[in-house]
Amino acid sequence: MARKSGPRQLKREPAPGFWPIHRKEMAWAPMTRPGPHRRDRSLPLVIVIREILGYARTAKEAIHIISTGRVKVDGVVRRDHRFPVGLMDVLQIEGSPQSFRVLPRPDKGLTTVPIEKGESGFKLCKIVGKKTVEGGRTQLNFHDGRNLILQAREPRQRPGEEYAVGGAIQLGLPEQNIVGHIPFQTGAIGLVVDGRNQGHFGKIFSITPGTHARRKGVRIETTDEAFETPAAYVIPIGMGTPLIGLGKQ
Repeated sequence: MARKSGPRQLKREPAPGFWPIHRKEMAWAPMTRPGPHRRDRSLPLVIVIREILGYARTAKEAIHIISTGRVKVDGVVRRDHRFPVGLMDVLQIEGSPQSFRVLPRPDKGLTTVPIEKGESGFKLCKIVGKKTVEGGRTQLNFHDGRNLILQAREPRQRPGEEYAVGGAIQLGLPEQNIVGHIPFQTGAIGLVVDGRNQGHFGKIFSITPGTHARRKGVRIETTDEAFETPAAYVIPIGMGTPLIGLGKQ
């Protein structure tokens, strides 16, 4: 009989390097369930609650907190302790006044960053795909697996013309409505989410078109340095100033 789902556990040693777990303390670690984020770019919710936020001392306590509906991810209650939490996700825990956003940190990978109360009502979603679907509508595909279909506001108007792949949508939570847009262009503030410069951010100084032999690139200038990175590793987070709190670097 065929297996209906992926493995439920994995050895701790080959787990993603940014997971804050002791590699030799125990043999097994929880496996993220298939969901909105890639397995190598996400954290199981149980690890976030126990190891990162410290709301539980044991996995049993963390699972109880999650299964009783006390944890929201992007404004939606998640009861599965293996639910994958990834880039830009907003976490809220019942009884706690503090909300958190999942962001990359230099030399650490993905982790949670405390955010202001007003920030918990939205998240930034990078546009990774765009296509026309039935009825002439436009579908936007985001980095977290979401798809959003846009309707034309006027007859014979192509919906979503202002949105391009590489840009970011400010998505209201939990309604999932568009409340803002950040284009991928020079002058925007870009956050690096992968590669050796992950966690660093600065003004996008230039964008180099890609070729068959070279990926599209971006030059980013910070207050201390300038560096180049693939455009696929960058998400725009504001024009002039970031729309989100990035915590202490």
